[in-house]
Amino acid sequence: MTELDLGLKVASRRLLWRMGYTTRLDVQLRGVGVTSGDAPAKGQRGRRSSAPEAYTDLDVLGYSISGGFRVQSAIVDCKTSSRGSTNRMFWVRGVADFFAADAAYMVREKDLSTAARQLTSRLRISALNSSEIGSLEQLHPSDLDFEAEPLAWLFQEEKAVQVLRAFGGLDKRLKPLLEYREFTYWINERYRNPLQMVDELTAAAQHLDPRNPAHLALVLDCSWLYLVSLSHTVESMRATHVANHDLGLQEYLFGGPAGLREKQGLAHLLETIKKGGALPEQVHVGLLPDYYPRLRELAVRVLARPDAVMPALRMLELATSVTALGQRIEKAEDMGGLYDEVAAKRAADVVGFLVGSANLSPGFRARARSLLLGEPVAEGA
Repeated sequence: MTELDLGLKVASRRLLWRMGYTTRLDVQLRGVGVTSGDAPAKGQRGRRSSAPEAYTDLDVLGYSISGGFRVQSAIVDCKTSSRGSTNRMFWVRGVADFFAADAAYMVREKDLSTAARQLTSRLRISALNSSEIGSLEQLHPSDLDFEAEPLAWLFQEEKAVQVLRAFGGLDKRLKPLLEYREFTYWINERYRNPLQMVDELTAAAQHLDPRNPAHLALVLDCSWLYLVSLSHTVESMRATHVANHDLGLQEYLFGGPAGLREKQGLAHLLETIKKGGALPEQVHVGLLPDYYPRLRELAVRVLARPDAVMPALRMLELATSVTALGQRIEKAEDMGGLYDEVAAKRAADVVGFLVGSANLSPGFRARARSLLLGEPVAEGA
């Protein structure tokens, strides 16, 4: 996050909150490192690996849940200078298409060129300058108190920088989880994330300490990401198998009916090989992970109360920032009108699911419930 456009980013975040979104700043898009099939050069071992290639970055990303449990998204591109805005319009359109965004905004400190303004309707991009952000905010009144701390911290420049930097100096052993959270999650096929998030947290479990505020903030942030993934999951379940939750969830997790049949066939083959003694008894060859029943239960809970998803996402977003700043939420009244009991329980359910499924320390669950529900933390947790 650069200092020059920081003010525009937090102002855009505030606008999206007024419009009913939950948000994320500075989403990085990059490819994955690949291993070349070419023979290694003389004196080198193994195959050559290339470093991940950076694609681009997104300044502000917002998600909302509309009627019918449709997940909608918005992207915002923020720059202080208006130079190159015409060309940038096409870049914004491309990123919006990548995210399948329903709304796209280009925000500049001063007015855009006439040519750029002429492209807005054709490219379906809303162009705003800094003063127009304030005018648009007035069209979206909210019951939330955006001036009340700690909610106000989401929209303060110095606090936003501190939160982003909180994840920069963590243990190198957490690098795979951090890279998944920051990069891989966004370029994955969406259906992969509900299982991969658990795998990534499981691999990092022994290096995560709930007494470390940055580690707790990291788990809360992963819970926000996971609830976004669950929202996409439930959207698919509702559209395809609303009366058969089990089938709808399995089809989504494996990329559709064809993918599910393929995985079922592979699982059956491996089970046959295992029964023949060619695989050790402890090798898991089942189609679904051991935690699948808990995942199904959580998905059904989310499906049953779509009205609780948005406030739950927002509470997790706020709890992540507050924790990353080394602070805590003392009581529900501190959330500026954001607190909702059902949503708080749903957010806590997501954290609890990840803690149990990824074998994280129970202290993460206890501290999350303290932040979200006001429960006391047992000594030593």
